[in-house]
Amino acid sequence: MTPNEVIAGSFRSGKHMVHRFVADLSPAEWRHQPVPGANSAAWIVGHLALVARRVAGARLGVPEADLPSVEEEAAKAFATTKQAAGDHSGLGDPAGWLKLFDDCTERAIAAVMKVPADQLGAPAPTPAPGLLAPNSTYGDFLNLLAGHHVSLHVGQLTTIRRSLGKPPAA
Repeated sequence: MTPNEVIAGSFRSGKHMVHRFVADLSPAEWRHQPVPGANSAAWIVGHLALVARRVAGARLGVPEADLPSVEEEAAKAFATTKQAAGDHSGLGDPAGWLKLFDDCTERAIAAVMKVPADQLGAPAPTPAPGLLAPNSTYGDFLNLLAGHHVSLHVGQLTTIRRSLGKPPAA
């Protein structure tokens, strides 16, 4: 198995986990915030969709014209602010954000398969996320975004599910 295949597998697994953890949510449950200031499933999926789009485009070189369009104003609602989350009732259609997540993840998978091995072994871009270990490579960076970042948010989806009285999805 090549490093490209490992990273592509992380993208596929992340996509699968997100779908598993939101498949049975009702429209109201998508907007449920388990405690004041916490993110809802709608915000999490919208955020992951926009990160997948950014990874496919800016990090993996998929041309902007080949990515699904997103209105800038809508995207602002999913920015990481390091502040408590506000009301999540106006985040748009979760199904649309889930489709964007799927589409951009698939584009990222196709693009990562074309990254040369020497590029994967190059130093990670700066600034790199705070979760990235020192001396990490570009391949480490992509794998973090493909799998670990998604898993972090799937953990939040687990909390949302449990606060709604739903069984574990795993």
